[in-house]
Amino acid sequence: MDTDLLRTFIAVSKSRHFGRAAETLYLTQSAVSFRIRQLEQQLGVSLFTRHRNNIQLTAAGERLLPYAETILQTLGQAKQVIAQQAVMQQQLAIGAPAFCWELGLQEWLDPWFANRESTLCLRTETGQREQLCRQLLERTLDLAILVEPSKIDEITVRPFCDYPLTLVCRQPGQHFTQMAKSYVQVDGLLPGALFPSELQSRTTVLLTSSLQQAIKHLLRHGGMAYLPHPAVASYIRQGQLHLVEGAPNMSRPLYLACRNDVLADEEISGLLRTQWQPGAKAAVRPQQQP
Repeated sequence: MDTDLLRTFIAVSKSRHFGRAAETLYLTQSAVSFRIRQLEQQLGVSLFTRHRNNIQLTAAGERLLPYAETILQTLGQAKQVIAQQAVMQQQLAIGAPAFCWELGLQEWLDPWFANRESTLCLRTETGQREQLCRQLLERTLDLAILVEPSKIDEITVRPFCDYPLTLVCRQPGQHFTQMAKSYVQVDGLLPGALFPSELQSRTTVLLTSSLQQAIKHLLRHGGMAYLPHPAVASYIRQGQLHLVEGAPNMSRPLYLACRNDVLADEEISGLLRTQWQPGAKAAVRPQQQP
């Protein structure tokens, strides 16, 4: 049986609302309804009584609920055990958007890792918010860096740090309101709610998860992009990129998410109390223009 169907069933049973369940799972409401219908067809029973603003579990749904929770919990535990090495190393798995690693997130982990025993296995992964939240719930990640906070009960989210965003281009003397250039977008950096209206009519010519790819495209083909200032400061100093005049500077938060049970680990809690300054030792470096 597809575990996504069971996870969706549990979300609806907790919220008693398809719309709120959809928000929790980062799905559309129609996708949630489709999954519930699939599960009902597989089991041959109705799991919910659907009345306007009143969704209740049927008797069959009540009986299924504890089994569904046990199945997902057991599956998560099995994945965690299988992932452990034969020597029973302790493993810390952390995931983040690609641009966080390029801004030097590894530097945040290094001091803590250096003081640990050699039996520690550190695993790092790259992903976007929906994928990272799913991996936290599946217990294949311990920590995740998110660009927006999660609404999932099983996950604790706290502010992590802020990073400044600067609009840059290849040509000097360009003004924000007059540029008729293409736009390069780094996925997750600037959500639609904060996207300046002046840029909404510009053509997006590159959508990437990598700061390095975005910068290379600007250097080779021109255009403009909102990028973290620490990643482009050295390019600006060397005259390879330039600030767009009149463009608003922005500051974006990052959030640290972890499963609630991870907080009980004193050593991991110590890591969570340390600060990270994005770009302090970023991997993105100036390079010669092609």
